[in-house]
Amino acid sequence: MLVRMSTLSEIEAAIIRLPAPQLEELALWLERRRSQSPEVPEPDFVARAKAIWGDNPEGKPLSKLISEGRG
Repeated sequence: MLVRMSTLSEIEAAIIRLPAPQLEELALWLERRRSQSPEVPEPDFVARAKAIWGDNPEGKPLSKLISEGRG
């Protein structure tokens, strides 16, 4: 029987009920999956803003331009 789980709490509840061999299999699968996924760096928003507007944009402070850009 296939049971669909869509929330973390549902997944956690299902994991708790797994027999030890299946829990170990899941742990190994997660570790392999984690090692295969490239780590995505956090975006550097300040560097991006400076690349667009420079260090000292004319007229408005950089923080003001960033706030307006989010609007």
